[in-house]
Amino acid sequence: MSLPTTTPVPGVLNGASVPSHRPSRGGHRGGPRRGRGARPLGALRDGLPSPSGHQHGLRDVLGSPTGVSRGMATAATRPVAKVHIAQVERSATPSPTGTIGRHFSDKTFADAPISNASKAGIKHKFLSDVQAATLDAALSGKDLLVQAKTGTGKTIAFLLPAIERLLKAPAATRQGISILVLAPTRELALQIEKEAHMLLAHHPFKVQHVIGGTNVNTESTRVLSSPCDILIATPGRLLDHLRSSTLPSKLSGLKTIVYDEADRLLDQGFKNDLDAILTFLPPKETRQALLFSATISQEIKKVVAGALKPGYTFVSTLLEDEANTHEHVNQTFIISPQASFLQTALDVLQADLISHRSSSTSESTSKCMVFFPTARQVSFAAEVLSQLPGLPPILEIHSRKSQAARTKAAEAFKKATSAVLLSSDVAARGMDFPGVTLVLQVGLPASADQYIHRLGRTGRAGAGGRGIIVLSPEEEFFLRTAAVRALPLKLATPPSSSSSSNPSSSLSPALTQAIAKVSPETKAQAYRAFLGYYNAYTKPMKMTKAQLVETAWVYAVGALGWEKAKGPPSLEAKTVGEDGVEGCTGAGY
Repeated sequence: MSLPTTTPVPGVLNGASVPSHRPSRGGHRGGPRRGRGARPLGALRDGLPSPSGHQHGLRDVLGSPTGVSRGMATAATRPVAKVHIAQVERSATPSPTGTIGRHFSDKTFADAPISNASKAGIKHKFLSDVQAATLDAALSGKDLLVQAKTGTGKTIAFLLPAIERLLKAPAATRQGISILVLAPTRELALQIEKEAHMLLAHHPFKVQHVIGGTNVNTESTRVLSSPCDILIATPGRLLDHLRSSTLPSKLSGLKTIVYDEADRLLDQGFKNDLDAILTFLPPKETRQALLFSATISQEIKKVVAGALKPGYTFVSTLLEDEANTHEHVNQTFIISPQASFLQTALDVLQADLISHRSSSTSESTSKCMVFFPTARQVSFAAEVLSQLPGLPPILEIHSRKSQAARTKAAEAFKKATSAVLLSSDVAARGMDFPGVTLVLQVGLPASADQYIHRLGRTGRAGAGGRGIIVLSPEEEFFLRTAAVRALPLKLATPPSSSSSSNPSSSLSPALTQAIAKVSPETKAQAYRAFLGYYNAYTKPMKMTKAQLVETAWVYAVGALGWEKAKGPPSLEAKTVGEDGVEGCTGAGY
């Protein structure tokens, strides 16, 4: 569908969106666990000019800690319904994350047309920009498509009007679940539930959640037997309940459905699940829909067509200098052998520490997020890096961790002034981490969208930040894809010892000793995950299965410290068959 051309909202910039370059997951939730985002990059067109088209002037990996170049966004989305919003005046009230209130308006909750019960549960004085821009329209019952970034107060922007509308509804219609919020990750769902509890402190309504990683039967009993006015859910788990319990009957009187981080819902391949969920809900003509997304792509518009009523209102609260963080954040790439990836990552982290320690600005602490392709690689890296002296606290979040461990790590990183958070991709979505100075991506991202959204963890609200991606020569095709070529990526000189092209001599003694202390099982798991992940990319990497196995073997020995004399780590027969590596020397079966 296309959005009708109308006058843009005064005082609000329509930010450029980044098209998705991947097909949807097709609802295949029962396949091998390689992460929902781990899909082939075949749709990212190869055969484009070489990376020489990038600005290849050699530069330091890390520049000035506060240096950020500004880029102007272009209009790429248009409101369906014209909404007049005056230019927002920003207050100097500190935001909840401790940054200056860049995203706060001059409108107060005390003057807002909401109940005293809601006002009593809100701890802030001023509405954020997105809250001020959407409150009246949402209270009126209109469907909204809202473009807003994480960390701008959008959770209250959708919870508050939904609760207020529920409060004013006749008591007889408040049966079952009245408000449904869909979130892409467990962490975000729990964060939304926490804010809902705050808002409901003086209301009679109850909130519950259904998320993956918990016992589905226990969850079903809790939701069906206890009061639940607001349900926060991840799509996959919600669909499980809808198909196997009487939950659909509790949703028959649904008044509001919210899609939070809608672009992330699609990035995880939830499109088919979202469509299936709608079949269990009342028709869209009888309920309100609020869809929030940082980007507005063609895939988002397809969701809009199915979930929102015609004549919905589009609002964007992105500012000129933040509409597309990926266009103005300092970005560099390093080409390094995969066997040297961890050494390169260590060198970059140490360089960031030195850079900020020598800075005379207030932004003088290093706070880094490091992304790896798989959860097993994250576990290996965390076990190694946590042994090394001189680094900030090492934290990890990935799908192999329990929900309690993930929440604990997220909270610790959020509160830390200096720390390193390792993740496969879970932390890239939904969670707001203040003060991130560096996003380091080690290895091939699943897509340009994934690269961009990971990068969006830094350079927020005008703050300084930088992004570095480390790729092997085989992964350079990623830089030649159209979406990536449009980014201001520059070639960087690999720091310190990681520049060696000889994997056997590229690890420092300290790193080698730390790797030697990691258990063989952890190393074997990382090897299997590496082989499984990159098996999906043999075509764009121009590799045969045999070459992939050889590459994985070099990685196991050079990067994981696997003893060569032992031969390759073993693989299950099922994995060998699925990955198509039968008969390949070194496959480990």
